[in-house]
Amino acid sequence: MRAAYTTPVYYHSKAFSVSIDWDYWKNKDPVLPEDALIWFTDGSRANSGRGSGIFGLTPKRSLSFPLGKFATVFQTEIYAILKCACENIRRAYKNKRILIFSDSQVALKALSGPKVISGLVAECLDALSVLASLNEVTLAWVPGHWDVSRSEEADKLDKRQACRYSVQSRLLEYLKKTN
Repeated sequence: MRAAYTTPVYYHSKAFSVSIDWDYWKNKDPVLPEDALIWFTDGSRANSGRGSGIFGLTPKRSLSFPLGKFATVFQTEIYAILKCACENIRRAYKNKRILIFSDSQVALKALSGPKVISGLVAECLDALSVLASLNEVTLAWVPGHWDVSRSEEADKLDKRQACRYSVQSRLLEYLKKTN
């Protein structure tokens, strides 16, 4: 895991946006935009170790990253967002709308604030800036254990029964299979 603290760095303007909106999730069944690349990130801690995971609803992609026994939950959450940004950079997307969901308000607030004292947060901000220089990038909060359904239109295109994804349980299920 990268150095926890660094000399303070200030990021006054960011090319991406961050949204923490409880009312969006509380008042309606969320409809995810069809034109966006949609990713969910999560970090976790278990007795056996720590890890991060990313799950792409569109594109369909799941990745997990073991982080040993000493990473904090905050570090696992930031690392998941960093790896998601890196995966999107690797895919060389341009002029796309990219939504990255996280259930960690602390991580999202660290990425939206101007002062950074964590080397890992600075690295994540740099990756998000590169990604956002070519795309419209939004980091959005999703309540933990909240079910997110595909829209009816996407379900019809798939010609399958609607799939429901619980952000944490889906990622944890994937992490268990790969560890």
